[in-house]
Amino acid sequence: MNKGRLAGLVISFLLIIAAIVLVVIFATRVVVPFFDRLMSPENRDVVSYHTHHGISSARPHITFDGTLIREGTAPIIEDGETFLPVSFLRTFVDPFLFWDESAGVFFASTRREMLEFVPGQHTFTVNGSTRPLNTPIRMVDGEVFLPADLVTGLYSLSISYAPEFSMVIITTNDGYAEFAEVTAQTANVRFRPDVRAPIMETLPMGSRLLLTLPLAHPVSLCSITSNPAPEMWEVSEGFVRVRTENGLLGYIAVEDISTSFEILEARTPILGHFIDNMTHEPGNWTGGKINLVWEAAHNQTANQNRMEIPFHSSVTVVSPTWFEFNAETLGLTSVASQNYINWANQQGVIVWPKVFDVNNATARAILMNRTARQNVINQLVQAVDHYNLAGLNIDIEHLLSGAEGPYKIQFLRELSVAMADRDVVLSAAVLIPHISTTLYRRYLIGLTVDFVMLMSYDEHWSTSPTSGPVASMPWVNNAINNMLQEIPAEKLLLGLPFFNRVWTETALGEVINSRAWDMPFTRNFFEERGVEWEWDAEAGSYYGEITELQDGQTVIHRVWLEDERSIATKMQIFSTYDLAGVASWRRGFESPGVWNVIGRFF
Repeated sequence: MNKGRLAGLVISFLLIIAAIVLVVIFATRVVVPFFDRLMSPENRDVVSYHTHHGISSARPHITFDGTLIREGTAPIIEDGETFLPVSFLRTFVDPFLFWDESAGVFFASTRREMLEFVPGQHTFTVNGSTRPLNTPIRMVDGEVFLPADLVTGLYSLSISYAPEFSMVIITTNDGYAEFAEVTAQTANVRFRPDVRAPIMETLPMGSRLLLTLPLAHPVSLCSITSNPAPEMWEVSEGFVRVRTENGLLGYIAVEDISTSFEILEARTPILGHFIDNMTHEPGNWTGGKINLVWEAAHNQTANQNRMEIPFHSSVTVVSPTWFEFNAETLGLTSVASQNYINWANQQGVIVWPKVFDVNNATARAILMNRTARQNVINQLVQAVDHYNLAGLNIDIEHLLSGAEGPYKIQFLRELSVAMADRDVVLSAAVLIPHISTTLYRRYLIGLTVDFVMLMSYDEHWSTSPTSGPVASMPWVNNAINNMLQEIPAEKLLLGLPFFNRVWTETALGEVINSRAWDMPFTRNFFEERGVEWEWDAEAGSYYGEITELQDGQTVIHRVWLEDERSIATKMQIFSTYDLAGVASWRRGFESPGVWNVIGRFF
């Protein structure tokens, strides 16, 4: 091979190598980035806030602690002032806000203060004392609206309005906030924490942002009292959630900002403190676990008769049935007895009289009439002062509609305010959690009173179409578990049944009737007829049945017996959940040995 040909081959080889290098460089710098962008492009599209969220730019809307509130009545923006609908505030800020339709009065409250507002008036009252109001509340199309300055004076909130986006911005104000400043030449705020998300806004260096909660954080009533500490702000895929100065909510890359923690300017609340109705206060009680028993005493003769039998040494509180709603007088019927109180106190037993309704008509007559509520509360104040009562037990259980429920809560709030300076323990008996009893809103009752008694019986009630236990173990356990979702254990008392429901059925199992009998009478009735008791482990009670002729017809009597052993199983539930105590219905129905069973836990 001659030298010329060899040189040509070398040159050709070098050219091939150079071409390969060029192809690799081109692929690395052009092709690969192209496919990278194709597979994971950085979105440069700018999309308007309203278009992205599918909301109208003409209708004012609310963002609360970084969450867009889509549903409900829109706020009113007029002459530079913002008015918030009470339906929003009741849902997200304070469920105790209450419009009394019959009185034409709007109420806000704490356990110690009752605020009253009338639409259009430049004054309001706090516990009856008149104060000036800069901007009156409004009533528009049947909805109450509160001015923003009133809301921020009552609650730990900051409120601003961004007109270019028709956005009312509400944030929890706990006295501090964490801000961010754009440190890059420009930074994109995106709708999602992803470079592929469309751009909401491009910000120049130095732009100021407020770090806000991640979208997954639930908007709830608790958000007004539990703003997270700065270290809780979350970073997702290199992005953090922010609110821009004009109110937009989106995500910005962490690498494009610096953060700072700042103390906010102190504000002066209207009441001297901001309202926090969502934190449970400790019970107004220092006596340890409570062993309460209800006492049926509807007249003075009954009071005298009950005093013939002393209390068991484990009993700490008795609740006699002394104060009954009276629909005719729009007040109370009272059978209180100083002799009974003295007799109980001598045994170391404290008296918390029971205040109760008897039917729905009576409950409505009192609760849904402001004058009647005030009459009842005034009478209770007088009774507390006259008898030096240590507590009251409220048992209102005949409401039928969702419209009635808020009136019971308002009654309890008004009563709480009236008793605030009297060192009185307020308690309330409640029905078990069930879809039919949702209207009672037990969690609001628990936030208002010191203790709640769960009436965990009547699993099979007097007119039940099928026979069964009064309070089986699964029933009681489920009721307690559900109650603990709404009321803390240290405020909850377990209801104990001292009665039995005896069922009479046909031979085919059709219920003829049921009767509520005390423990001794029930046992004697069945044992005199030769019953063979069988322990029902699932129900947590003895089961017994007998067959006999009644008026020429063969009938079956059945009972799931409440006695010492069944009560012992329920006391184990009380102990397991470390509840505040027990409440038994009622004294005089129990077998003597029941008190020894209960007493072992006190």
